[in-house]
Amino acid sequence: MLHELDRVCKKNNLKYALSSGTCLGAVRHGGFIPWDDDIDVYMSWSDAEKLAECQSDFDEKYFIQNYKTDPQFPSTHYRLCDSSTSCFLEEMRGLDINHGIFIDIYIYYPYPDNKVKAQKIILDSFIYRVLVAGDGPQNHGKVAKLLGGFVSNFYKGAKRNRKIQKIEHEYKHNGGKKHVATYFGRDVTLTRSIIYPVEWFDNPCYLKFEDMEVPCPGNPQKYCEFQYGKTYMELPPEDERQPHHDFIYFSVDEPYMQFKGKYY
Repeated sequence: MLHELDRVCKKNNLKYALSSGTCLGAVRHGGFIPWDDDIDVYMSWSDAEKLAECQSDFDEKYFIQNYKTDPQFPSTHYRLCDSSTSCFLEEMRGLDINHGIFIDIYIYYPYPDNKVKAQKIILDSFIYRVLVAGDGPQNHGKVAKLLGGFVSNFYKGAKRNRKIQKIEHEYKHNGGKKHVATYFGRDVTLTRSIIYPVEWFDNPCYLKFEDMEVPCPGNPQKYCEFQYGKTYMELPPEDERQPHHDFIYFSVDEPYMQFKGKYY
């Protein structure tokens, strides 16, 4: 799947870079972390939107998933899904979406140079994630869950859609020139966000990943330090070397559509 993403990106002059544990795998292992169970990449918002327009350039079994192309998909990031496979996760149970094996595509946006604007966009990013998901976060503590429920109840129908569009415009056009941020996952809390120098993505560093040479953030060692701390080259204890997804069912041979009515 990474070969296919790489091919289509090169064909259309789009940039991506490895992220999270996939980048750590490239730095520390020259490929997959042995107990990892997925691939994560970054793309800019503009290139990700162009990628969705390149659906016809992919082999027909692949699908670019986001909340616009797959309306019940409850997340603000994108995925490249293989529709000929099955990957049912507990967190997506019952949703009528593409449940193929996927590559996660995390979207980065400008981060405001102005500190007041930056704080506002961090708060708005919480609202944005809640409104797209349709519910408060389940793994960021009781306060975040309570606030998420309030946000969901306050913004409904057309009001919800207008707020989503307004925050997306703020994400894309906040004027930030020096840094970028994903405003997603462990990168962001209610008060702060990990930010990355924009040049890391304008000038990526190419590293070996299995049988490929792939782009990583321009300073992959510093990136891994941001994500995992200064001891990122040390292996975790053996009992922590576990996949992190909560699988219900997984198959490389059976299309997810065969399980309509069972898992979704």
